[in-house]
Amino acid sequence: MRASVAVPRATTRARVLTRPTTSRRVVLARVGKPSSEEKGFFEADLANDLKSVSSDDIIDALRAGDALAYVGVGGLAANVVTSYSLYVLASTGCGLPPGPGGVVGAAEGVSYLCVAGFVLAATVKKFKTGSGLPAGPGGVLGGAEGVSFLVALVGLGVLANQLLHFGYVPEAVPVEGGQCFGK
Repeated sequence: MRASVAVPRATTRARVLTRPTTSRRVVLARVGKPSSEEKGFFEADLANDLKSVSSDDIIDALRAGDALAYVGVGGLAANVVTSYSLYVLASTGCGLPPGPGGVVGAAEGVSYLCVAGFVLAATVKKFKTGSGLPAGPGGVLGGAEGVSFLVALVGLGVLANQLLHFGYVPEAVPVEGGQCFGK
């Protein structure tokens, strides 16, 4: 037996749930796609997100000294360094070499921290407010956030590969006698 309930929205319908006892409950269930303001926790609208990206807006914001633009561009640069480091780690078993005066290794370490910071900040904001970081000027901050999640996911895969194929995680700072660059 079904109860009919007049609902103003076409995206809901009523169902009657019966129990072995004689009690009945009416439950409203969502049907169809949620509207843009009702997106789920992990849902995104990539097509509209990409439409909001504007390189002209980013350049204008950088020239104007907008801090969010600098953070977004820095985050994107950190993702490039981290991605290259993950590629080298996956193929050789060691990260990037320290370089002259340790500058390459330092850039690698700061980049990993930056990517982790984007993921942590966006996750905390998502749990508190239901939305991630703001898009920023030209969408650069939101772009850095999205790429950071992707790079972090790839990083977990590289970590699993590292442990399965090489049996160790290289030390963050080269030490004498270490696995990678301590010799």
